[in-house]
Amino acid sequence: MVANPMQKRARNSFLLGMMITLIVCAIIGVLIFMLMSKKEQKQEVEEGALTYAYRLISNVKSGEEITFDKVESVLVTEKAVPVGAFAAKTKTVDSKGKETWIDSIFPSGYKSKLDLNAGTILSQNMVYEDEELSNDTRYVEYNMIVLPTTVMIGDYIDIRLTLPNGQDLIVVSKKEIKSLIGNTIGLELTEGEILMMESAIVEAYQMTASKFYAIQYVEPGMQEAATKTYTPTASVQNLIAANANIKNEARAALQARFDQNMRGYIDGDKGSYSASAQTNLETKIQEEIENAEAAREAYLSGLTSY
Repeated sequence: MVANPMQKRARNSFLLGMMITLIVCAIIGVLIFMLMSKKEQKQEVEEGALTYAYRLISNVKSGEEITFDKVESVLVTEKAVPVGAFAAKTKTVDSKGKETWIDSIFPSGYKSKLDLNAGTILSQNMVYEDEELSNDTRYVEYNMIVLPTTVMIGDYIDIRLTLPNGQDLIVVSKKEIKSLIGNTIGLELTEGEILMMESAIVEAYQMTASKFYAIQYVEPGMQEAATKTYTPTASVQNLIAANANIKNEARAALQARFDQNMRGYIDGDKGSYSASAQTNLETKIQEEIENAEAAREAYLSGLTSY
């Protein structure tokens, strides 16, 4: 059967139209792909390459140590990362151009300079390195210090001695409270600081109108330690000078700051208590022993209750 010329012409026109339509669609598809690629390239240039950084997963207080369990690794654009950010992973490229991410370990010994919220990307200017632990550092507990009402474990304090004449002296400064059971606090002190504390405690006991107390730092991460102003007794100064547990550098620093004029003021104030000083001292030491025993019993009771 011979095809109708009109039908043949219509079929050819249809096929030609389909081919032209397909070609036009292909061209449009290529153009759209090129435009999208250029847009993605432009966005990548604007936002920057991707990198891994450390992000806090919990709130951190000023002066609090940032341990590995408080951070997580997140993939972010370099544009979103603060200057000096800690790298959670480092990228390596082999000879074939293949990229590989290698995990890093968050460094220990860093504390926050200020209060930080969960979700914060960590950078060097937000933290500071904790002081290196010296060989003569020991854990010590005290129960005779008047504490602020709101003090908690992890807070930083100065311990001060107020004399009956109103002079207020700093004995040790910027110490983190490691434990708190009732009125008993635990601190980490060097040998020299322990001797300074014992000297101040004895003098506070002898002068009943004196005050031995602690005050808190507001932003311990940002605030420097206060300058210590208390000068111990002559016998304690001699002990510090001869104590082999104190490094030469630390001993020299202690002796250099002792103010003998201040020592004269303290001795003068203490002179008015000469008649009752020994009795006051014995009474206060006995109270200290009883308080320590009570705190120990409370601690042990807490352990057995679990």
